[in-house]
Amino acid sequence: MENSVCNEEAALLRKLQQGDADAYITLYNHYYPSLYTYILHFINVPELAEDALQEVFIKIWEIRERINPALSFSGYLYRITRNHVFKLLKKITADEALRVQVMQQLHHETNDADTRLLWKEYESLLHEAIGQLPPQRQKVFKLCREESKSYEEVALELGISRNTVKEHMVLAMKSIKYFFYTNTDGILPLLIFSTLVLDRITD
Repeated sequence: MENSVCNEEAALLRKLQQGDADAYITLYNHYYPSLYTYILHFINVPELAEDALQEVFIKIWEIRERINPALSFSGYLYRITRNHVFKLLKKITADEALRVQVMQQLHHETNDADTRLLWKEYESLLHEAIGQLPPQRQKVFKLCREESKSYEEVALELGISRNTVKEHMVLAMKSIKYFFYTNTDGILPLLIFSTLVLDRITD
């Protein structure tokens, strides 16, 4: 039975290589549910997940002639999807307008009790990550982030150089980012991290 399914998919892929739209739609409909769920694991915003899925399949159509029907299409498809999602996450954290848009969408969804609970959990993780920083680095980080002081102001207050303040902030960010990535997944904690932390290191 499994061989039959594999042979059927290989036949569809050969048709896809030749530009057969019906084969393309059949593959799309087959993989859509599982792939959409997979993307949501990383990007828990339905609109973005849907857009990402469409972009993945557009890519599949564009590179259809390079697809090898003899190899696992499922593995190939998920590899492309994973790479695309990671690029999207980087784009979101780097693009302030896009980040704000996603944050607004996430805030809109916090009417759900489970989502509100997740926000509290991620905020608690952030405080826990900050609490693990060395005392001086923690002090610098809190002055910059929570009190919105400039590097010059913090340097003057603590009697250290501006470069030392910046170094503390860069190392603090790396530590907190590592803590988040090893204790969470998905876009929500990533956005909390980038919104509350990332902007402060470019002072």
